[in-house]
Amino acid sequence: MRIGEWLKQVGSEGIEGCFARKYAEFASSPASMARYRRTAAEVAQQVQSGRILEIGPGPGYIAIEIAKLLPQVEIVGLDASRTMVEIAAHNAEEAEVADRVAFQLGNAAQMPFPAGSFDFVVSGGSLHEWKEPVKVFGGVYNVLKDGGKALIGDLRRDAPKELRDEVAGGVDSWVMRWGLKHSFAEAHTRDEILGLLAQTAFSDYDVAEDGAGLRIVLRKSS
Repeated sequence: MRIGEWLKQVGSEGIEGCFARKYAEFASSPASMARYRRTAAEVAQQVQSGRILEIGPGPGYIAIEIAKLLPQVEIVGLDASRTMVEIAAHNAEEAEVADRVAFQLGNAAQMPFPAGSFDFVVSGGSLHEWKEPVKVFGGVYNVLKDGGKALIGDLRRDAPKELRDEVAGGVDSWVMRWGLKHSFAEAHTRDEILGLLAQTAFSDYDVAEDGAGLRIVLRKSS
């Protein structure tokens, strides 16, 4: 595939086609799966029942790992990529959790869910792709139940070079390394996230630098 076709797929609302399938292959690596399992374990410490929304689930591995840990939980993944939704649904079927994990096409800036629909919201690695982050954060606030929480992780643009190189060192595909460089360039800093959250209804949140990334915890007042 020509680089122009890759760029077109990456520049769409959600990555599609061959790039999406290449990303899904990369995401199934042992290192990536270890990160997904750590995120799932952290979510499982925060909520034990109810409904969870994942924004930008990609191939669906975080949602699937959460479902394995929390048999009483229903999980919905919302992704802007039709290809990713198809891949994630297939992966959930293979993992035998499709009865509790569903994926649907949609834009998180225009949440297709009623207010107070979810007990918890999680997102791992999609924040830098949000075209309208204030609207997405506002949507998260709206769909959370009173007292609900959100855990959002992503890269940070100002990560030191040695940390960026450490992340890139675990990637053996030139396409994924190029994509990673693009993702770092599109990511936010801690101060930028604080500025975005100040424009939302959230008043209780923590934003921390975590290695080459950011860890954001949001809480909706009871």
